Amino acid sequence: MSRSIRKDSPPLWYAPNLLGRLRSVKGKAGNLGLGLLVVLLLALDACAPQPVFRPENPAGLGPVAQDLPGLRIAVDTQAWAGQPRSLSSYVLPLLVILQNTGDRPVTIARQDFALLDQANRQSFPLLPVDVVTMVGAGGSGASVYPSIGVGGYSGGGTAFGLGLGAVFGSWGTDPRDVILLALAEGPIQPGAEVRGFLYFPRPASDVQSLRLVAILRDLPDAPRVEFQFGRAQ
Repeated sequence: MSRSIRKDSPPLWYAPNLLGRLRSVKGKAGNLGLGLLVVLLLALDACAPQPVFRPENPAGLGPVAQDLPGLRIAVDTQAWAGQPRSLSSYVLPLLVILQNTGDRPVTIARQDFALLDQANRQSFPLLPVDVVTMVGAGGSGASVYPSIGVGGYSGGGTAFGLGLGAVFGSWGTDPRDVILLALAEGPIQPGAEVRGFLYFPRPASDVQSLRLVAILRDLPDAPRVEFQFGRAQ
């Protein structure tokens, strides 16, 4: 195991040769290598491209909007541009835009929205503070990078190894915008517009379509609204 410290790296980082001589590592070093391999697999899963869901309309772009008596609702599945940029690795952020087109205030709540997949598995929006906790816990993991090592022996031989390193610490997961950009609950005054994100659990890998259902409790006579989204190929 080699240890090094660089000015441009987090305070502590290890670069073990996980692919070359793992079999020859014994004792505590072997346990460390196995642990790092598990962390590597988890990190690769977090870094994998996340599925993209788009409106089921000819353009396939958002936002898409529907009108209710006194309220206009629009939804965009690809609007997140805040911090952390990797938020879609943890949750599915949906931008919801609400415009009061009536003559009285309309009160909205997070529980007015639900997300269903093609198997009718239902989920509700997460609390923004819970999303911050998720992101913070994920940010204390490891970042993966390639490591190449060359070693010499007293007999004149040279060994060449290609491995993977893991960086420990918290970086790149600043959750400051999760709460700031969340959809605010409460009354929307006539003529006013509010916008913010709802955070849903990340869809399972087998999910091919999603439906965002909105039933506004403050508009009991309004029909149920559904927004259809399909997984991009």
